[in-house]
Amino acid sequence: MLCLSAAAVYDQRVTSGTLIRQARTRAGLSQVQLAERSRKDRAQIARWERDAVTPSLETLRELLHVCGFDLDLSLVPYRGPDAQLEARLQKSLERTPQERLQTMLRARRR
Repeated sequence: MLCLSAAAVYDQRVTSGTLIRQARTRAGLSQVQLAERSRKDRAQIARWERDAVTPSLETLRELLHVCGFDLDLSLVPYRGPDAQLEARLQKSLERTPQERLQTMLRARRR
């Protein structure tokens, strides 16, 4: 299974291009090699990786398989932003770095 980098997961805007590029680079393949193995045009692979166009789900899975990965999708209920968490985050961001550090140290002592 392809596990994305922490930055990509945090961003939550993972695209098919990101998946293709990460799978290809982790497999140690160039765009040319991926094109040859998948029987796709190298320019098309570049367009997919740039997100200029989006491949079908079937094509995305084929490309990932060629790289030695699979795509694991699941349908989960949508949970909107947590209002309490957002409020705590906003409050924290309004503090100075020194105030945030003091709060963390106080919480750690408890």
